[in-house]
Amino acid sequence: MAKSYRVHEFAELAGVTVKALHHYDRLGLLKPARTPGGYRAYNTVHLARLEQIVALKSLGIPLKQIRTILERDPLPLRAMFRQQREVLEEKRRALDRAIDALAHAEDAIERDEASETAILQQVITAMHMQDVDAMRQYFSEEAWEQWKQYYADWPSPEWRTLYREVSAALGDDPSSDRVQALATRWLSLAQSKPAGAVRTGHLKAWADREHWPPALKRRLVEFDIERTTEFINEALWLRYDREREERARNGEVAPRASPSRRALFHEWKHLVGTDPTGPAARSLAARWRDLLDQETGGDEEIKADVMRAFRRRQVWPTGMKRYWASLYETDVDTWDRVAEFIERATAQA
Repeated sequence: MAKSYRVHEFAELAGVTVKALHHYDRLGLLKPARTPGGYRAYNTVHLARLEQIVALKSLGIPLKQIRTILERDPLPLRAMFRQQREVLEEKRRALDRAIDALAHAEDAIERDEASETAILQQVITAMHMQDVDAMRQYFSEEAWEQWKQYYADWPSPEWRTLYREVSAALGDDPSSDRVQALATRWLSLAQSKPAGAVRTGHLKAWADREHWPPALKRRLVEFDIERTTEFINEALWLRYDREREERARNGEVAPRASPSRRALFHEWKHLVGTDPTGPAARSLAARWRDLLDQETGGDEEIKADVMRAFRRRQVWPTGMKRYWASLYETDVDTWDRVAEFIERATAQA
């Protein structure tokens, strides 16, 4: 039998801290066995897995993403390495620009110390543009050329005004005339943005906002953008819900998920309350992944976006939840229970 190590022994063997092992355990990245007394027990298989985690982490890949990568079979290493290389190359370019800006500033001060204030402003501007350039990673080259000025002074004056007005209305009923008027203005501004690759890049950037550079993160807070966006989404989904009910009363056919998705959903529903690691759940999890592959064309990036949205369902607006439940001809509570079971089963598969 393989030798078993207690957590302190394994930490010393692997060259990591006990705290790190506990953290990886909580994230589901490195799940040890348990002794009859409930203590963590590791072996050489865990060591191999830990080496993979440490290697991917050293490339700057977030731990949550590492878990997704390691759960794939085969591992999507080529696409992941390419993506991370592009991120690191962009960071290197940004550092080079910052070094150049500081070198030019030193030379300028040496020539004319009286202009220090003006030179400092130039350095601040250069550093700000470095933050803007960090957003390039979310866009294709063509889309970035078309859209990069958007982030130079983001958000625009029109959006800043609207964010402030929505922030002042956060205590109102989302269905009120005042909030619905703000939601209409919001839609109008949002729909004025370019479509296609620019829209795709913008959505990727928003989904990854926790990794934005500090200057842009500060603006998220300054204009209360996350709370106002969530509030307007709630208002818009309430509007859509009313319109959907009105169409149903008029006899219009409501949208439905594909037959294959509905059939799979109802099979999941019958398994709720059973073991998510059992054979039946594993079989459905495999079919669920196959269906996701078909619907996304096997694109890892699209699949990752789908999974991020799925895991955030607890913060979806109520109207959005009702819409998704209606696609499967069920109620919100049932849809929630099935979705939670699917997440547990697919995480274990």
